[in-house]
Amino acid sequence: MKPHEAPHLPHAADQWVEWFRDGTVNSDLDDTEVRSILHYLADLELLEPDGEGTWKLSGIESGQSGEDARRSLRDRLDVLSASDRGFALVYFLPRSDDKPLPSLESPGSPAADPRKKSLFGKSTAPETKTSSDLSNLQIVKKWKNQLRPFLDLEQKTIARLKGKHTTGEDAQRLFSYILEKIRKKAPPKEWEQLSRKRHR
Repeated sequence: MKPHEAPHLPHAADQWVEWFRDGTVNSDLDDTEVRSILHYLADLELLEPDGEGTWKLSGIESGQSGEDARRSLRDRLDVLSASDRGFALVYFLPRSDDKPLPSLESPGSPAADPRKKSLFGKSTAPETKTSSDLSNLQIVKKWKNQLRPFLDLEQKTIARLKGKHTTGEDAQRLFSYILEKIRKKAPPKEWEQLSRKRHR
């Protein structure tokens, strides 16, 4: 039997991937990404490993149809997506509205300290500009400062995604998908051009 026939029984991961791709998660997710989502759902206690290499959907009773199970699961996913633990779910589920996707920044997260130290103990704070010409070292530092928020966000998000079942590789894959979704929805950003001659 397959999950749509007996959703209360344990099934192989490949069968759950097929079931979830059939209307539960976004249609642009591939099998590997959905498998990573299954691991994330296991950490959220929506899927339970049975020790035989198969997984069981939690909270589903015998006799429920596949569609009943899907509706019940979707209700629980909606509730969990509003929690800190399930923050990433909103990026994987189909949306019926055109509202922009939320930022990845966690609510109330402290602002980054501009005096943050690098690995070598030197400050990465923006330095006072003494020349209109940018040396190669200054260009590298400028790129580093521009990329720092992204790198911090990546590390923070991956740390939030990782769990008992969600590996670092899973978390990296899910972060990449989330980032792509946000970039598609966000208006294009005008990047500052780096030039050796700032003022002419």
